[in-house]
Amino acid sequence: MGLSELGALGICIDEYDAGEMRGRIYSALHEEPYTFNSVITLIKCVNGIFDEGDYPQATMKCRGFGKKDKDSETVVEEKEFIDPSKLNVARTNMRGKKATFRVKVMFRQNASWQGTVCWVEKNREESFRSVLELMMLIDSSFEAERSAKADSTDDLLTANM
Repeated sequence: MGLSELGALGICIDEYDAGEMRGRIYSALHEEPYTFNSVITLIKCVNGIFDEGDYPQATMKCRGFGKKDKDSETVVEEKEFIDPSKLNVARTNMRGKKATFRVKVMFRQNASWQGTVCWVEKNREESFRSVLELMMLIDSSFEAERSAKADSTDDLLTANM
């Protein structure tokens, strides 16, 4: 498995309500998916996955309001990854109840992510330049679905008049 596979994730959205999402995240680091119950949990979890795999490497460290740690020497240990054949099976079978996205993060620059996202159900792919843009693209898929349902309801009402 190449390093770029470590930047590839499957995001399954099982529940969506007014911009808030709940679901699962699949990665090459673990056989079992991570679960998330909010957008911030999703972002923190994905960032943790990237930190754990050390790919894509962050060009900046995240800051917070807590105590500052003194810079210490980081020991990088070898990671065990899922056999690629198992990963492909997991990715083929994973589906969100509401939507499924395949996300490939190629860079973590300027305290954000850059890469591509594929909306699996519609087979549409877009590039993103930040975490915010990624979340807006995912959110827009639900807006598109809602608009399509509203249009079909309007057509049905018009046909019945």
